[in-house]
Amino acid sequence: MLHKIDNIPIKTSIEQALNNLHISDSEDIAMVSGLFEMAKKIAKPKALYREAYVEEVSGDKTRINGYDFRSAVVTMNLKNIHRVFAYVCTCGTEVDDWSHKEKDSIVSFWLDMIKQMFLHDAIAFLKDHIKRVFMFEKLSVINPGSGNLENWPISQQKPLFDLIGNVKSEIGVTLSGSFLMVPLKSTSGLIFPSETEFVNCALCSRENCKGRQVPFDIRLYNKAFQN
Repeated sequence: MLHKIDNIPIKTSIEQALNNLHISDSEDIAMVSGLFEMAKKIAKPKALYREAYVEEVSGDKTRINGYDFRSAVVTMNLKNIHRVFAYVCTCGTEVDDWSHKEKDSIVSFWLDMIKQMFLHDAIAFLKDHIKRVFMFEKLSVINPGSGNLENWPISQQKPLFDLIGNVKSEIGVTLSGSFLMVPLKSTSGLIFPSETEFVNCALCSRENCKGRQVPFDIRLYNKAFQN
């Protein structure tokens, strides 16, 4: 069954936004505060997810609801999992369309960061929703295109969108020819129950990544790609 959530509240505060943007100048604080409040009024973060079932795990192939996904990382995580939640979250087309009217590069950067914060709010809301509705204590997430290229190729966005279905008509997110999502401040992937939390960053060897949540884990990487 397909589930849509379009009433996601924005939890990020202006104080958090200013801290994340490292804004301290009084004039910049005033400008960012105004932009943040306007963006918050316009934004309608959304989530779309489908409850799905793992039908086969073999080698680097995982079949979910009849769709095949090629990734050693996916098979490593889902080999003992039967139910997953394929999802797309977005900051929303409303605030994205509005932000693109801005021509100043610095202001555009601030708006992009604000939209990213709204997206984080949507992801957190979706995970809490799935925990509550389906009575899970712990959840992990895998995202195509996250980390090293071989982890889960971004081209796998296509079968993931096909699996979810009606993504454009339901929440306005589309795929470009290079499989990037539009709006860019959107994310897709698989949410699944897990006793040990999996974080994409653990299998990413890129150094100096500002978005890194956990260190690169060479042992976990070797486990995923041991074949």
